[in-house]
Amino acid sequence: MAESAANVFLETLRDLLVEETKFLLSVGGDVEKVKGDLRSIHALLMRADRGRHASPTLKLYISQLKDLAFQAENLLETYAVEIQSKKEGRKSLKEKFRRYICIISECYSVHEVGNEARDIMSALADLASKLESELGRESSPLSRQEYETRQTYAHEVEHDFVGMGEDIEILVSKVKDETRRRRVVKIYGMGGLGKTTLARKVYNHTDLQSYARAWVCITQQFQPKAVFGEILRQLDSNAGQIDGMEDRELVTRIQSFSEGRKCLVVIDDIWKNDDWEIIRKAFPVNCNVILTTRSENIANQQSEPHKLKFLTEDEGWTLLQKITDISPADPDLKSFEDIGRVIVSKCEGLPLSVCVIGGILRQKVHTLPEWRRVNVDMGSYLRRGEGVEEYKRVNQVLDLSYDALPYYLKPCFLYLACFPEDAKIETERLYLLWMAEGFISYQDKGPNESLRDVARRYLTELAMRCMVQLHEAKTYYQLDKFDSCGLHDLMHDLCSSKAEAEEEKFVKRVDASKYLTDILSPTQTRVVIPPSIGNSVSRLAISCDFNSTVSSVDGLEEVKGLRSFTLLQKFFGTPNIGFKENTIDFKMSQYLRIFVADCCEFEGGMLPSKLGELIHLRYMSLRGSNVRELPKSVCSMPYLQTLDLRVPFPAVIRLPNVIWKIKRLKHLFLNEDIEVIGGEKLRLDGLQELETLDKITSETCCIADIPRLISLQRLCVAVCDVDSMSTVLSNKNRQLRETRVWVKSCDLCREKDMEVLNDGLMTPSLLTLQMERCNMSGRFPCYKQGMCQNLVSLELAFCKVKVDVVEFGKYPMLRELALCEVEIAETLTFHPNSFPQIEYLGLYELHDLRKWEVEEGAMPKLTSLTICECPNLDKVPDGLRSISTLRMIEITKMPRQFMERVNEEDCGPFV
Repeated sequence: MAESAANVFLETLRDLLVEETKFLLSVGGDVEKVKGDLRSIHALLMRADRGRHASPTLKLYISQLKDLAFQAENLLETYAVEIQSKKEGRKSLKEKFRRYICIISECYSVHEVGNEARDIMSALADLASKLESELGRESSPLSRQEYETRQTYAHEVEHDFVGMGEDIEILVSKVKDETRRRRVVKIYGMGGLGKTTLARKVYNHTDLQSYARAWVCITQQFQPKAVFGEILRQLDSNAGQIDGMEDRELVTRIQSFSEGRKCLVVIDDIWKNDDWEIIRKAFPVNCNVILTTRSENIANQQSEPHKLKFLTEDEGWTLLQKITDISPADPDLKSFEDIGRVIVSKCEGLPLSVCVIGGILRQKVHTLPEWRRVNVDMGSYLRRGEGVEEYKRVNQVLDLSYDALPYYLKPCFLYLACFPEDAKIETERLYLLWMAEGFISYQDKGPNESLRDVARRYLTELAMRCMVQLHEAKTYYQLDKFDSCGLHDLMHDLCSSKAEAEEEKFVKRVDASKYLTDILSPTQTRVVIPPSIGNSVSRLAISCDFNSTVSSVDGLEEVKGLRSFTLLQKFFGTPNIGFKENTIDFKMSQYLRIFVADCCEFEGGMLPSKLGELIHLRYMSLRGSNVRELPKSVCSMPYLQTLDLRVPFPAVIRLPNVIWKIKRLKHLFLNEDIEVIGGEKLRLDGLQELETLDKITSETCCIADIPRLISLQRLCVAVCDVDSMSTVLSNKNRQLRETRVWVKSCDLCREKDMEVLNDGLMTPSLLTLQMERCNMSGRFPCYKQGMCQNLVSLELAFCKVKVDVVEFGKYPMLRELALCEVEIAETLTFHPNSFPQIEYLGLYELHDLRKWEVEEGAMPKLTSLTICECPNLDKVPDGLRSISTLRMIEITKMPRQFMERVNEEDCGPFV
């Protein structure tokens, strides 16, 4: 963790210094010295991590670095806010006191800041000297025992082997196929899936025994000469003495031997693409190579990927049966199977887990109570191993994945420990939290990229390393095709154990359901967290996986020094967790950067009074909570990046018209139903860094400000007048990537209004268009080249307009189309290749529709169809039968004759 700690602290300070240079007046030189020392320490700690230094002394130095970095960060931010306050020229001390009470109370002066900066600088210089001395000692390479543990061999026999038959056939056929252009196959997947087992089965396959073969296992400390020597020695039994050969000669000999021969080389457990680039030079184009790796990124240009899948439940049970030696004739076999399948499901298809639990059961007496006991204690056996040596295999396998992470990904991975097991983590929220924590580096930004783009790359890399599982979004987003992610249970255990380790104290997650009590009153359930849990942690995450109402969360009153507080509810709904004024002492956690209070019931619907004084806050989420009014002090949070005010419907939140003053605000989430204190529309014009604006309406927000938001990338807006619609649809902001528009009750009868709509449909960022109760002259705009090139969802409801539905079939990206009570032709014919991407089609209250034909090749991806109250439609089109993706047809409020025809048709089973 040395590298990741260094990276987080350095990035936070460096980014702060870049932003605040203009404020730091006479202490600027001292600050630059601090910055230089941090950079030097960063380099030293990267050396420590690569050299596998893990001495107690080094851990102590890292802890000291963290304390110094926090101290420097707090000093610089507080000072910068005070300087800005002075520049703004507040007229009265009383006014300044109201806005910056926490700053004035500390009464910093330039002289005092300079002294403190010099103290930090001196401590950092001393720390750098100690680190240099510690790293000057001999590094600690892999012990012989650890090296042997990691090695794999081709001749090892897999006694208990299940599944993979199809995988073996595919890979063997690829090796034998001499016409293949690329002769490298990459088997990749999560640690413990059986990549080495599969490679060994292929290597030892009877059809490949005539091949010259070599098997080498690559450790994370790659030594090219040793690898080349081992390959040559196994391929060519007549190679002679090779110990004295140099790398170049070994490569030449391998190439020479492999030319014109049938060869197979397995490179097992390769971790870095750079290592592969060195190894691959030894092989001629005709040499078959199989790589096993945990990273999808390895050898992308040269290899054919083969992703290994998790075991099915049947395969898992078969494997468990083999390992435990349960007799097929056992009279209790059915009962053993019932328990065994539960055990297998907890292993989530990971063969390594099944093997470990099977090994434990094999050592015990085969009785149903013993199996039930193991089932109950699965967590202990797989995670902590209580008394069982077998469990170390799981830890060793998964630890390697963590150790191999680059320094910038380690804190991102550890942060996932904030979320409970089996949680579906919203990628959008995760990106913004990573950014608020300072994990995302400004230096990694490419041209025209935002920090959010960098965060997405980080998550993608974790997924390609098979450490995180990405879930594809049901709704299309141009910025990201995945809307959530998660961890395999064992990977979550690894993450939690690393993050909560005593020496790390990266985060502490509390499962609130374990601390529910109604001891004081049967009608008032509380969460009472032991105070010791919150001691000495900078990040505290409380997860609430229950639906019961909780009157309060107690036990956090004495927690000091929190930098991140998250109270996460699994399901968003009615606020059900009481949050009192004194739940957290914000004075003792005045440097809080993240405050998440999902589904909380705040006293009187008001935020704790001290919350508005947290000038260091980056991320504040009140999602699903009962907050009725946001205090004016929110504009005193100069570093705030994300503000999430999505309170539950039908609640209305009252906002002071000061949000436009939060200059660094990047992501603002609102509900349509807001009330602006003072009666004016919500100003947005000062938010030059705003990237996300979701969800606003022209009734309460100043839509004319939107073109001034030069950094805006994502916009979700409801408009109720033509001028607002024109402003939104004619926005020429090149940064804008996603626009979602809901047009309500607009009168578009004038020709120029329809021209606005026509031009707006040419906007590349337009993803969603919903028009409801609009009065339009003539027809909906006909398709022309470039129109709706990224539109994925279109809904027209109760609009006075004539629609040519066939025209919509030309929209290249349209996935969802819903039409309700609009004027259409009596006959619809969907031609081949029309609606190429559509997945959902809804036809509601279309009284004109009489006949509908679907020709073969139309709607090739349709999965769901709804027909409701179309009384004159004669029947469901015969062409639907040829759409192989169709899974459901929902029919409501249709005539009896229509339903009788449906039941007679082949599509009946879908209805």
